[in-house]
Amino acid sequence: MATSSRAEAAPLGAEQRALVAQRVLRARVRLALAQPFLATSVMRLPVREVAGMAWCSTAATDGYHIFYNPDWVAGLNDAELRGLLAHEALHVLFDHADRRHQRDPKGWNIACDFAINLLLIGQGFRLPAGGLMTHEFAGMTAEQIYGELQAQAHAKPRAGKGPPGPPGDDDAGGLADAGALPAIGADLLSADDPHVRPMRNPDAPDAQQLGELRRELREDASARLQGQGAAGFKQECDADDARRIDWRALLRAWLNDRIKGDWASYPFSKKHIHRGLFMPSASMAVPGHVVFAIDTSGSMSADTLGKIVGELRAFRETFPCQLTVLQADAAIQQVTRFDAMDGIEIPTRLQVVGRGGTDFRPVFDWVQREAEGALVLYATDGFGTFPKTAPSSPVIWLFTPPHAVPERVPFGAVVRT
Repeated sequence: MATSSRAEAAPLGAEQRALVAQRVLRARVRLALAQPFLATSVMRLPVREVAGMAWCSTAATDGYHIFYNPDWVAGLNDAELRGLLAHEALHVLFDHADRRHQRDPKGWNIACDFAINLLLIGQGFRLPAGGLMTHEFAGMTAEQIYGELQAQAHAKPRAGKGPPGPPGDDDAGGLADAGALPAIGADLLSADDPHVRPMRNPDAPDAQQLGELRRELREDASARLQGQGAAGFKQECDADDARRIDWRALLRAWLNDRIKGDWASYPFSKKHIHRGLFMPSASMAVPGHVVFAIDTSGSMSADTLGKIVGELRAFRETFPCQLTVLQADAAIQQVTRFDAMDGIEIPTRLQVVGRGGTDFRPVFDWVQREAEGALVLYATDGFGTFPKTAPSSPVIWLFTPPHAVPERVPFGAVVRT
């Protein structure tokens, strides 16, 4: 949210803070009456005053509590105060604090604000001055908006500043109003933040209880919200639910459906040979070759890559197919081949080479020359140059956060990690 001149004035006294607290309570009641879809949320989520706290210059949430700075809130009119409370309540309902993962905190907060404010404006709310809002992101989730902001930041030239960075740099993706920047990125807090922990209610729900409360509040809001706002609300909730799906299970199911043809007695399953058991294995007729390409451009998390490699090792134990691992940034940096029955295990951690720019074309050029028809698994954040034409091989993109929006992927299936 935006700053105001009130925040720069002398701190309020105890009597003035009490008056602000009364205004906040009245705003919650008025909000519950005027906007029934948020009635349960604004009355059940605890609202806490945090006077004189540098970590909360305006308002914030840790995913359960709503904190406000009375020195700043005193400068808002009643309509703006209701908009502020609705804004923070939606951050809680959409679980924005936990959905950030490895994304830049400030850039993620900007994306979440865009996703929320467009919905609120559509429901007739008035927001404090400087609130981020543009119709450019209509129909997009916070993850999609973040990806778009990052793509715009990468494409925007920054003379004398070196390569562009992610949203959250001083240009905030090139879209935020400069007057709003001081407070952006400050209202999504971790429940484990040492500044926040002393301010939390001692009976605050644990993660499981909070998840149940959030589902209850969402169901109540969905039942009461009508019109175009209902679609946007559901879309943001679905984006939160989607991240809870185990990407490993999705990948395993996708591979099982497309690679396992039938069970055959030869080749025997590598998973049991060391025990002296010659068990049937899955037939590799469709297809017999998997190319696992790793984006080593520097934007990939080593921890996430390690988890993906672990799943690949487990998959190969069950499906002893021919495997080629490609490490590539703007060019192919390393090619490692594993034959179907060579007994060589995939290392638990790969020695990563590359760390240059990102260009997906060299991998697909290599596949066309060396392994046409092979299944291609490509682990990447999705930011790079795609081929102009789709390859003949089936492709699965393993998107690691922060990742590009789906509209930027011209072909292949997408699994979000």
